[in-house]
Amino acid sequence: MNLLAKKRLVKNILKPGLIILIPVFFGCETQNDIGIKYDLGSDANVKFIEFTLPASNIYIDSLRTDGENRILVGSQNDPLTGSVAAEGYFGFSYESGPMPRPKASTEVPNPQDTLKMDSLLVFFETESTIPLRGNTFQEFGLYELQDSLENSAIYLASLEQVKGTQIGSFSKSINVATDTLYRLKLDQMYAESFFDYLSEIAGDTNRSIGSTVFKSLAVVPGSSSESIASLSLSSDTTKMFLYTSPVDPDAKDTTYITSFRFTGKHYTYLDRNRSGSSFDGIEEKQNFDLPDGETIIDPITGISTAFSLNQLDDFFNENRSILINNASVTFEIESENNRDTLISVLNFFRKPDEGIFGPAKASNPFGNIVMADEGYFSLQSSPARGSLNSDKSKILMTSTLFYQSLYRQYLEGDSLAFRNPSSNSIVDIDDLVMVSDVDVTLQRTIIKPEGIKLRLYYTEVE
Repeated sequence: MNLLAKKRLVKNILKPGLIILIPVFFGCETQNDIGIKYDLGSDANVKFIEFTLPASNIYIDSLRTDGENRILVGSQNDPLTGSVAAEGYFGFSYESGPMPRPKASTEVPNPQDTLKMDSLLVFFETESTIPLRGNTFQEFGLYELQDSLENSAIYLASLEQVKGTQIGSFSKSINVATDTLYRLKLDQMYAESFFDYLSEIAGDTNRSIGSTVFKSLAVVPGSSSESIASLSLSSDTTKMFLYTSPVDPDAKDTTYITSFRFTGKHYTYLDRNRSGSSFDGIEEKQNFDLPDGETIIDPITGISTAFSLNQLDDFFNENRSILINNASVTFEIESENNRDTLISVLNFFRKPDEGIFGPAKASNPFGNIVMADEGYFSLQSSPARGSLNSDKSKILMTSTLFYQSLYRQYLEGDSLAFRNPSSNSIVDIDDLVMVSDVDVTLQRTIIKPEGIKLRLYYTEVE
């Protein structure tokens, strides 16, 4: 998009009647309030209204889990959201170290330099674990997949891969705070076949080699697993190491290490079971209310929160000559002992009768997601994200230009709709759906009953 086109689009957003520049004052409500405050008694004649937005839980099973350099493994049972078993799939490629020379090759000038395989080990470094603290038990197996992952494919949390032979295992009682490195010694039979095949195809070229030749791998939880770990695939510690030594008996006490990184396509399959939990009976993308009125955002269980903006319909209808100066939404949250709070969430549009217009289907962020003000100004992808107040009791999201656009479109069409500033198309909006901006996370947020508040600061125009 050229500069002239950008200027025209920004001009379209900032039409007269949308924005007024006024003095800003910080209020004195409490030190835990967050967001922009205005002196409501000032000459600027700024008024304030707060809506308590109706919210409900929804289940979304088909979000992507292939966006970050991490996978999940393990099992957990939660009486609130149900049980989850997480399987991680990933590929690997050669990184550094000597490759074995072809055996009995006439091209090898010094056959005595041929290496022999000693062992094949895998290390995984954990980023986080649930539960957050204390002792727990972790058990999982390492498997070959029957087919390698496709680098160009999109993988969702609901897709299970077919596993082949188990080639290693981990089973240990762990302390969540201190046991952050999982070590697996791979089965001797697999290690030998891996080394032999590597000898046939690699020679001494040290060429890049990995899951385009070898099958992709999977970590699958065992029946005794009591925790879920987030494994970092980009860590310098998370690797596969081939330990070799020279065949020559005179080369004593010499060990070579060849490393392989877990690169390329990867994702997590989440096997969810809500039977017996508070969410037993919830259907895909259908509103579901808990008896106490709480709503949840828990990516690993597929539970999310949708909140309605319908209260704005009456307010906009009764106030057709105002200027919206600031708009923000706060979420009052519960604290948990065994889960970190999910703060960085995105708000996707939920179109009437069409489900979530959301992440895996996103092609134009201006058309399906609430952007931060700087995103609309610069016409760059900059979604509105949450921030936490000082006592960690509220999350704030501010996007004044989004709500100004809703107001302008309401005046034009008498319905809540958003005009895409990039394509100029109009999208009717039913709800906003809260989705984590991280594909795979162990964090969770519990929103209190009637805990979602929309604040509008506005000025009446005579």
